[in-house]
Amino acid sequence: IDRNLKLKKKLKLYNISKKRKTYIFTNSNNKKKISFLKKKNIKIIKFSNLENKEDFINLFKKIYKIGKRRILIETGLIFLNKLFNYKLIQELYLFKSGKNLKYNGTNNAKLKYLKKISLNQRIKINLDNDTLHKVRVN
Repeated sequence: IDRNLKLKKKLKLYNISKKRKTYIFTNSNNKKKISFLKKKNIKIIKFSNLENKEDFINLFKKIYKIGKRRILIETGLIFLNKLFNYKLIQELYLFKSGKNLKYNGTNNAKLKYLKKISLNQRIKINLDNDTLHKVRVN
């Protein structure tokens, strides 16, 4: 899901798209970027808005229609907060960096829902200094 097609032109994603069906959901009309992505064997699926719960449900219905029942979303706080607010998350796996960003990181949203998350169920996996947690969503 990339509303404004801000994906960079040099990503490993483009190598994967040759072997695996890859979809990008967007509401952008950037013809140059869409043409580039189609050449990389990526299917573009348009949606109108992501302003309210109904818009999110319509987006997930489109994902369901193409046969996808589980999705991985790498998201920022604004998008994640909306998913929490609209109660659209069933399972959450949270990757936590081993680096403490302090003032070098950016925070574009309130941590209203994230503050409620308890990171006590750690999953053992080799991620260098990063950790993976399964979070219970109420």
